[in-house]
Amino acid sequence: MRQARLMFWLGFAFSLLTGKELLLRVDRPMPDLMAHHLPVVAEFDGYCLICGSEVDYTYLQKQGLPCQLLTENPRQQTIFYVWTGPGFDRGLLSELGTVLTTDQNGVVLATAEEKLLSLNRLPVQLVRINLEPLKPVAGFNPLPVPYPVSESLVQEIVSRVDADSVLGTIRRLQDFYTRYSTAESCRAAVAWMGEKLRSYNCDSVAFDTFRPSYAPNVIGVKHGKENPRQIYIICGHIDNTSDQAPDRSPGSDDNASGTSAVLEAARVFQDIDFAYSVYFIGFTGEEQGLFGSDSFATRAARRGDSIRAVLNFDMISYGREDRDSLDVIGKDSSPNCAWLVDSFIANANLYTTLKTRRQLVSSAPWSDHHSFWECGYVALCGIERDFTPMYHKIGDTIGPLYYVNCGTNNWLMATEAIKAAVATIAKLAGALPPNTGINDAVRAHPVVSFVIKPTVGQAPFYIQAPGAFEVFTSLGARVAQINTPKTYWDGRNEAGQPVAPGVYLLRTRTGASARVVVTH
Repeated sequence: MRQARLMFWLGFAFSLLTGKELLLRVDRPMPDLMAHHLPVVAEFDGYCLICGSEVDYTYLQKQGLPCQLLTENPRQQTIFYVWTGPGFDRGLLSELGTVLTTDQNGVVLATAEEKLLSLNRLPVQLVRINLEPLKPVAGFNPLPVPYPVSESLVQEIVSRVDADSVLGTIRRLQDFYTRYSTAESCRAAVAWMGEKLRSYNCDSVAFDTFRPSYAPNVIGVKHGKENPRQIYIICGHIDNTSDQAPDRSPGSDDNASGTSAVLEAARVFQDIDFAYSVYFIGFTGEEQGLFGSDSFATRAARRGDSIRAVLNFDMISYGREDRDSLDVIGKDSSPNCAWLVDSFIANANLYTTLKTRRQLVSSAPWSDHHSFWECGYVALCGIERDFTPMYHKIGDTIGPLYYVNCGTNNWLMATEAIKAAVATIAKLAGALPPNTGINDAVRAHPVVSFVIKPTVGQAPFYIQAPGAFEVFTSLGARVAQINTPKTYWDGRNEAGQPVAPGVYLLRTRTGASARVVVTH
């Protein structure tokens, strides 16, 4: 370890003296490389990129780590990871820059800033590689201690989410004609979103400029009444692109739909206070390489902001009949996002008809959640599984329900996804009853008959309950009876066999009840 540290500092000093840096591909997991104190700047499926010196290159070769020199002096170039998707002709990228390396999902491309518009007219997703070393995230990111929120309040909030309101927001954003990040009409859309957030009683609304030529991010905040330093975020990018950008980019699915999730959440929460702070964010610069979210997340990390969870929605309004499901994507490590993915899916199962697919991945560098992962924050991305054929095309507009050749054909699915999102935020951020301040003399923490830890996860589940209780499946079949003073359920049925993953109801003889989600 001392030798590795010495090699790192020698390499750093050498690069300062020579001014020459190298961009290297190393087919090795990020934690392994960081253990060698190497400056990892990006992580993709099966490999990492290192921006280091010739000494780092020599060290990697001596250690027998498979590495490849991609380019010299990478800071003098504009480097993107280009997610290409299935069926895309990657030969088109060779006309717009130099392909440095490829993988099954995309390519690393060295190009120039003036080529950005041409890239934005293609059906690809860009992530700018900023060449700053990533910070390792140690250990498992646990589920935050649940704040006691009444079940009736969550149900009431969920019931407020309205399909007509969701569709109306998507249509209004589509009607801005173009929301390309550098267009004036994108600035108008951002200003409109800011006014909507103010009308929904956000405590503050800010416009966050990160590049003078780009429309700013827009951020609405409801400050936490107990601990405002703990932050939960719901976000989506308000900008878009198309094959006719910047002149015409309607972007109903990508990403008026994700932005509608942010605004609908703000609307249904307009008379709700929270124990912890909730941010409602519309990012711009997403189509150009996640510029807006990268700026926000990087500055938050430098300040040491305690962002506990981020729910990012990108393209949630397309799904043909019987194919309408949502991929819920989280990182499997550094940071581990499993608890957030599982919480969202559990709330979707409890409160909605949304069909979900759980995905834990090492990399998904194509939307704003990635910027938060890079800074060590827990985040998920909700995205349609049945991908619109009008991705980055002028045809990304609202069509009839279940119609094929359009951008938005299933605002009902988007509505269900938003219901799951507001339920998740209500529970994590500690929703307080309407028109009730935290210091009201008549209000104390809600009295709960059950205390369960964890509420989502693997057995054993540690339980405080008023007397004996029974465990039922979601269909009402009893699987176990627990007699006091036993204070846990081991996840087994009366025959001693582990129960199947799913939602289970715990009920006492007095009628008090609670739910727990079992995962294996």
